[in-house]
Amino acid sequence: MLAVSGTPAHAAVMTSLGVPDHPSTRPGLPRPATARVRDPGELVAVVPVLLGFHPGDSLVVIGIGDAGDDSGGRLGLTLRIDLPPPADTVPVCRAAAETMSASSPAGAVVIVLGGSAGAGVPRPDIATAVTDELEAIGIGVHATIWARDTAAGAPWACYPPCGCSGELPDPAATVAAAAAVAAGQVVYADRAELERQVTPADAERLRRRDRLLNRVFDAAAVPGVSPASEQATLDAALVAAEAGRLELDDAGVVALAVALQVPEVRDRALVECVGRRAAAAEQLWAALTRELPDPEAADAATLLAVAALARGDGALANVALNRAQQAWPGHRLSAVLGEAVASGFGPVQVRRWLGTDG
Repeated sequence: MLAVSGTPAHAAVMTSLGVPDHPSTRPGLPRPATARVRDPGELVAVVPVLLGFHPGDSLVVIGIGDAGDDSGGRLGLTLRIDLPPPADTVPVCRAAAETMSASSPAGAVVIVLGGSAGAGVPRPDIATAVTDELEAIGIGVHATIWARDTAAGAPWACYPPCGCSGELPDPAATVAAAAAVAAGQVVYADRAELERQVTPADAERLRRRDRLLNRVFDAAAVPGVSPASEQATLDAALVAAEAGRLELDDAGVVALAVALQVPEVRDRALVECVGRRAAAAEQLWAALTRELPDPEAADAATLLAVAALARGDGALANVALNRAQQAWPGHRLSAVLGEAVASGFGPVQVRRWLGTDG
């Protein structure tokens, strides 16, 4: 994990801060060694790893430790919100504090990204409002930091009374980034690049597949599907993905959509998210999320979210869960998972849920 050390000027506000190591759920990968974050600039540089992408104009609130745990030092929920206009600052910050409270952190760090430092640090209204809202519900704020963005060399500064400042190190060169790469996490250039991982394919192609699926599901002559044969369909796709030759034509997409309607196959698909073929499974779920029409895309997107969570990629998981709800509003499993993620559900909890933690 990452822990914080620093100059005496930062000791009072920064010593309890730590960053989770995002342990890999794949066998054979070593657990990252402990490393130290020496100043607020290094902390800001870790934000892209925590979110999975480089955020633009954003309020980022990072939960620290657990209210009932004296071990401290570990990061919990990391929350990102677009910077609100001044008129909306207080209600947005109140909502952020309420969301953060669901994970019961012992404390928090507030980071404001965007704008240019001139006569003073930008958007002190946001830093003040979110600090007031967090402290009003019993969450102490260890530090409030501004940075122009998360790129190497970007200026950063602490809000008063600290007033320290500097330039960000290269985020890609941090120990946190190295740990994320070792665990299989990808850090995207921005949220738009992340969202493209689940962007639906060509509209006409999806309409054609929707018609094909309707014919299959509406065919009165089709008897009940066989779990064994549908499992074979899934296995063949996973083997192809693992070998780097996954191709999803109309017939293949329809066959997999039908297979995932079988409860036994869906259960097996969930376990594949944390098994030896986890990387191949994630590749397949991502492809199906893009290539399936609505509402069938919801099942694939939910599987993608589980696979992403299993390796600590909360950013991709959230994007996938949003896609699932767009494809099928009210989709039960994705809704339940979304609530769990907001409360800190992560790799360890995924393995326990799927019965693979031992």
